[in-house]
Amino acid sequence: MRVFVAIGSHFLYNAAHMWLPMSTLRPLMRFFVVATVVVTLGCGQKLVFPRLEFKSDEAKSPSIPLSVRLEIPEALKHAQLFYRDSCGVPQAIPLGERLAEQVKADATGVFEKTFEGNPKDPADAVLSAALETGEMNLAIPRREIGEYPLKVLVRLRVTVVDMEGKTLLNEPVKGEGKWTVTTDGTNCTVQGLMLPVTEALEKLSDRLVDSLTQSVKIRDWAIRLGTRKEMMAAGRPGGSGGTGAPPTATAEAPTLSFLASLEDENRNQVLEAGEKVVVRVEVANAGPGVARGVAVELSGTPALVKEFVNPTLLGDIQPGEKKQATITTKLPATFPAQQAELLVQVTEAGGHGPPTRKRFVASIMSGAGAREPVEVLSVDVDQIPAKVQGFERRTSYALVVGLGGYREESIPRLKHARRDAEVVSKHLTTLAGFPLENVRVLTDEHALLVDLQDTLEDWLPRQANASGIVFVYLIGNAVLDAEGTDIILMPYEGRPDLARRGYSLNRLQDVLARLPSRLNLVLADLSFQAGDGKGDPRHLPWSAGKPGDKRRTVVIGSSSTNGPSLSWDAGQHGLFTYHFLKAIRGQGDADDNGWVDVGEIITYLREQVPKGAAELKKEQMPAVSPEVEPNGPIGTFPFSKARRRG
Repeated sequence: MRVFVAIGSHFLYNAAHMWLPMSTLRPLMRFFVVATVVVTLGCGQKLVFPRLEFKSDEAKSPSIPLSVRLEIPEALKHAQLFYRDSCGVPQAIPLGERLAEQVKADATGVFEKTFEGNPKDPADAVLSAALETGEMNLAIPRREIGEYPLKVLVRLRVTVVDMEGKTLLNEPVKGEGKWTVTTDGTNCTVQGLMLPVTEALEKLSDRLVDSLTQSVKIRDWAIRLGTRKEMMAAGRPGGSGGTGAPPTATAEAPTLSFLASLEDENRNQVLEAGEKVVVRVEVANAGPGVARGVAVELSGTPALVKEFVNPTLLGDIQPGEKKQATITTKLPATFPAQQAELLVQVTEAGGHGPPTRKRFVASIMSGAGAREPVEVLSVDVDQIPAKVQGFERRTSYALVVGLGGYREESIPRLKHARRDAEVVSKHLTTLAGFPLENVRVLTDEHALLVDLQDTLEDWLPRQANASGIVFVYLIGNAVLDAEGTDIILMPYEGRPDLARRGYSLNRLQDVLARLPSRLNLVLADLSFQAGDGKGDPRHLPWSAGKPGDKRRTVVIGSSSTNGPSLSWDAGQHGLFTYHFLKAIRGQGDADDNGWVDVGEIITYLREQVPKGAAELKKEQMPAVSPEVEPNGPIGTFPFSKARRRG
């Protein structure tokens, strides 16, 4: 596991007192959040710190160097949204806890330190938030069947006050969400309510981060306070290298920045007793002056810090030069289980070190709870491998749909679809880290249109988390819409001639685009009637995205053209699904490092599916939309873990 953060002193204190603007990094900026939300878990479970794989291609603004106390009123924590269901009965959706946690997470991503505490606790500033408006605009005729527009509005009043009592920010921040909800007339339930609520919270979150980072008064206060602290430190004996004077901003001053990563030996995101742990730091000098006496200092939980050599001296760094430090230790076999903090700081003898530290929060597991050895044997895919211990994506969710039988007799049966879905779901929990309770499986008569809508448009929006991924695997029959621009998955009660009875893949991608998840993976093993009844096979429109948009969804389709899904009877599965399972078990691990990345899965499918089809004297080539760079952040995203190929 590797976490990268770029920190530079010139972001805060260059000659013009300029600050890099906050671009539309969110949701990617969540991958660099400096504090980890700790969850209380049940007995026997381990805390993990989130895997932060993605690195933005855009310039990333640094955290604002302020210590901010958060004041979240109880009224906000208990806020609700109200609406009337299709029977006209008033209903409520709890909003407060989710909204309060979002405000905390956003503030954590902006400020160097945030905390909730007593008003007497020292802080550079205080941030408070109050709910001004929470509305759901929905009108449904009593017990009618149909689709109805829903608009959601959530508006907060956000205030930031400095330690001197001056108001730095006082403005409303709002988020809106829109969706078309559905009713079937058989009961009072409205499907799809949570999706626009989630969208509204995401937009509010983006705007809150922009308001905080773009506030001139907050930036100026951080600069003044930072300068004041530097001058006070320089005035003490030994301060600023013992000169007794603040650093002089001359043309020959160095400008230091650094990258830091914390790695554990087996990459399971938990520091374990007896395991090797490495801190890697790269320091760069982009200024015109020489950086003298540069050192890397570690602080934090004493029991962890004392295991490292500290400090680590790098010496002088010339203009344009970079130096690396690798600080390695092996945790004792008797190291106690605990939640630990490790802070990395770079210092310079002349006081020109970066003003910001990098903080890692990690769980340490004692030797008594060490992971069990796992061996994935070279067997066929129906033999489910043992669960990989210590690898769990607690904030990731999956939906697996397997439709082999249908109510309509005219729809072709897919003999392996149901079993495909069951085996895929088991592999997700054993090799891909999805907790069992985070995986929902819908098959045959339990995969009605209303089941798909409920799961995708209510369950997922309630669960999806900014630190996790969403995985959707679809197996079944599908048709193209009349324009040939959309793929329609047929549910159990669907009919090829009635697209409105199916679930649109364009709609699915619209749903996923509204979720806060950092990555959405959709794999679709879909079967079409030969040529879809419209002449020669046509290329399938797998993606609803437009060139240049920022959707975080990748669709991997079983075939680039519409036609019947091929079965691999030798493996007792669909051809595409069989090779997907082989890939994530380890056959796709091209670099043999024990991890199967998304890019490796794609490469394996593109190699093996056509080969399998050729043996059947057929053609089938998987499609990927948008294309994934093998060495890019998505291509190198580790999907599953296996010890051996099998």
